[in-house]
Formats: sequence, C-alpha cells, structure tokens
Amino acid sequence: MKKGGTRVRIVTGITLLALLAVSVYLGPVTRLCFFYVFIWFAAREMSDALNHMGFLTSPWMARFLALALCVLFYIKDETAFYITAASIVIMLALLAALFRKTQMRDVLGSCIVCLYPTLFLLGYAYLSVRPETLMYPVLLITLLAAAGCDMFAYFFGRAFGKHLLCPSISPHKTVEGSLAGTLLGTALGLLGWLLLREYADIPWYVYVITSFFCTIAGQLGDLVASMIKRQAGIKDFSDLLPGHGGVIDRIDSFCFAMPVAYFALILFRL
Repeated sequence: MKKGGTRVRIVTGITLLALLAVSVYLGPVTRLCFFYVFIWFAAREMSDALNHMGFLTSPWMARFLALALCVLFYIKDETAFYITAASIVIMLALLAALFRKTQMRDVLGSCIVCLYPTLFLLGYAYLSVRPETLMYPVLLITLLAAAGCDMFAYFFGRAFGKHLLCPSISPHKTVEGSLAGTLLGTALGLLGWLLLREYADIPWYVYVITSFFCTIAGQLGDLVASMIKRQAGIKDFSDLLPGHGGVIDRIDSFCFAMPVAYFALILFRL
C-alpha cells in the first residue's frame, strides 16, 4: 500500500462505522436507507465485474428487487410477499430479454448480481427492522469478528507473514495473518458479550463460538471476492471508498459473516 494509504484506510473505515452507528441510532427507516445505498453501489460494481468477464449485465434488476424487498421488510413480515416480489422482478427481466432479444447468459448474469452481493446486503436490511435484541448482537458480532479478523490478519500478516495462504487468488494473504485474525477476532466475541450482556440474554460462550465461525466465513468471503476480481482482471471493484476500493472490497467479509452470525443466534434462541 502506498505511503499514507493506511491512514486513509483507517479514516474511511471510521467514517463508515460512524455512519452505521448514526443510522442504527435513528431507527429502522434510516437503517434500511443506509444498507440500500450500499446495495445501489455494490450492484453496479458486481455488474461491471461481470461485464469485464464478457457478460452484458445491468445493476437495475438488483436495485429494483432490493428496493421492493426493503419496502416489504418494513411494512410486512410474510415470506410470500418476498417471493412474489422476486418473481415479478425476474419475470420483467425475462420479458425484457424477450422483446429486446437479449442473450439468456446476460439475463442470468443480472440474476447473479441479485444474488451476490445484493442478497447478502438484503440480509442486513432485513435484520435492521427485526427486534433490537436480535439485531444488536448479530451486528456487533459481525462487526467485531469480521472487521477484527480483517484488521489483525492485515497487520500480523505484514509483520510476521511468511507462508502464503492462497497465492493463486490473493498473493498477499498469509497463513500467519489468517491464524492471528481468527484467534483475535474470536476473542473479540467476549467484548460483544460485555457490551450487551445486560441487553440480550445470550451466554458468553455463544458470542465466542459465533465469532469464531464468523472469522472463518469472513475470510472465505474475502477470498471469493478476490477470485471474482482475478477472473474479471480488475484490482478493485471500484474506487468509491478511499483506501478500500469499492463497496464490495469493503463488505466482502461481512457478506459471509452475517448469515453465519444470524443462523447461530437463531439456533441458540430455539
């Protein structure tokens, strides 16, 4: 990273965390808007990456689907509504392909944009209107585990890394950095428990176990994003976020970590 890059990266990260904190504090509508903005830009980035691979895709299908589902998340809590909304958007995309004579592979490419990263970010949007006793633990565990793992892996990898983790996909990630990120990211689960132990009745070991799996999922999500960039022949998904690249470059680990955290806590509550 070029001189001053680490400082810019930290400032951008703190700014994003501050915006997230403000949106969480202001309520469900603001939270939905916050995550929808991420979906808006991430859909464009993923569409561009696929276009670099030879597809002819558009982000609008994902954007319209996400908007419809965000509205439904807020006003309804019935799965049938979500399935119907998704079906209508896909139907319109297929009809557009019919009359515009678009190749089916390009329609399927636009469907991929609806799945990654849109579907993962919609998980955050859905969570933002759920009861806060569930929303806060999932968000906090995801942030502490995934962000903590990413940060510790980066710094420990630079300082002590000798063995490459996956050189064919990401030439800078090391086994030493990965292990440090996993251990220290898992330990941050205890911090989550300390912050929320009087707010959500969840034992400390659930936070720790969930954090462990979130660190693993987060690193896999990071590698998946790197694989997509390598196949697309791009360095970053965009240059929207100074020091980080694009939205997907910043949220790739969070995309994989959140479903794991949500699933683990739902299992515990059952």
